[in-house]
Amino acid sequence: MPEFEENRAKTKKALPALLTVFMLGTLMIQAFNLVFQNIGDALGMSSSASLISTLPGIVLGVVCMLYGTLCDFVSPKRMTLFGITALLIGSFAGFLGSFNFWIVLVSRMIQVAGAQVAGSVFLVMAVKYLDEKEKAFYIGLYNAVYCLAAAIGVFAGGIITSFDWKYLFLVPALSIVFIPLLVRNTPDVSTRGERIDGIGIALFAVFAGLIAVYFSFPGIGLIVAAVVFAVLFVLWIWKARNPFLDRSFITNGAFMSILLVQFLFVFFNYACVPIYNVIGTQIYRMPLTTISLCLTLVYLVSAALGCLSGVLVNRMGRMRTLIVSALLMIIGFIGSALLIGAGFGVLTMLACLFVGGTTLIYAPLYDAASDALPVEQNGRGIGILDLMLNTSASIGIAVYSSLMSSPSMAEGSLFGRETGVSAQAANMFWVMCGIATVALALLLVFRRNFMIKRQR
Repeated sequence: MPEFEENRAKTKKALPALLTVFMLGTLMIQAFNLVFQNIGDALGMSSSASLISTLPGIVLGVVCMLYGTLCDFVSPKRMTLFGITALLIGSFAGFLGSFNFWIVLVSRMIQVAGAQVAGSVFLVMAVKYLDEKEKAFYIGLYNAVYCLAAAIGVFAGGIITSFDWKYLFLVPALSIVFIPLLVRNTPDVSTRGERIDGIGIALFAVFAGLIAVYFSFPGIGLIVAAVVFAVLFVLWIWKARNPFLDRSFITNGAFMSILLVQFLFVFFNYACVPIYNVIGTQIYRMPLTTISLCLTLVYLVSAALGCLSGVLVNRMGRMRTLIVSALLMIIGFIGSALLIGAGFGVLTMLACLFVGGTTLIYAPLYDAASDALPVEQNGRGIGILDLMLNTSASIGIAVYSSLMSSPSMAEGSLFGRETGVSAQAANMFWVMCGIATVALALLLVFRRNFMIKRQR
């Protein structure tokens, strides 16, 4: 217990700095997503410009899983120092090499990989070293910061595109000022006497990478390769002496049910903003600047709900918070489907409900998952949750794109007289509502798994 209290005290001092580093990295994801075409045009690589957005995104999806897993074997302090070092290398290499497209691309990938260490270490430290109430609060705060960074990124879009993009690389380099604080206060605790399962982690990382690449560059070869590596990974788990995911992890019914519910709740996570943009541009013929302002409001509401999510979990409990979150999503989707022609202001308020509901789900889900696993497996649990979040949302956006391009979706809305784009959007909201309703039903079926409390 004295060791736990010492790590708890250090963790509470280190988390604000880690959160700031994570926010700087997240802001740059938004910023480079806005200016990647400008960079490609400036460097004579217009046709390849999108790689500046897609490849770092793929790297992010893989390292989220990898870092969480490594946090069970490598001390948070070493992970943090590695991350900030990579972040600084990527920042300065990108700034100094801004004359070459490929240097810029590789630098962004290194920068993203380095910045995400702060986010992964933040989550793992929160679930391992804080008490129940503090844990829920900080998980909610983490998600709130992500939404706030998205809001700032959208709002500052015009400002970002007005100055030389190479200076964006230097913004995350501000992290250097936090190194002394993080060295002093990040716990230097690692698993003793247990070797890292390099082969198992490598197999799983390649599998996760292939899945991530597929959603940006679809191809049957990638699916075949992913299946092969999935089979190899399963065989490794069953045959290896000390796999990083042992059978007890895979057969943990409580954790697996939480993963299933998470998969459904976040399925259309990436589709919420595109459908909002479609409504604004194609139905209401609004300029992108006005849509961006409204979208900023949606993100700010989500950030506020993210800040409150930990408090709600502590006061209402996980189940009630999750039910409220699900109902916000369902009401937002139903309202948007029925009131598609009621005005963009009304739809913005409804977007606050369904995007806010998605944000509110994060804290109780991660809180429940961390208690469903032994403390020493929390890093792996966080990594798998992050992988599931990215994979589910990637599948969801692919389904969204397919449905929105289907002519049958435009023939007429399910409960209304709309046709064309209005019918497409309304029907899409009904599909989203259906998935959220199934998720709520499964949540109620597996409710006991969400109420497990870990024993220290």
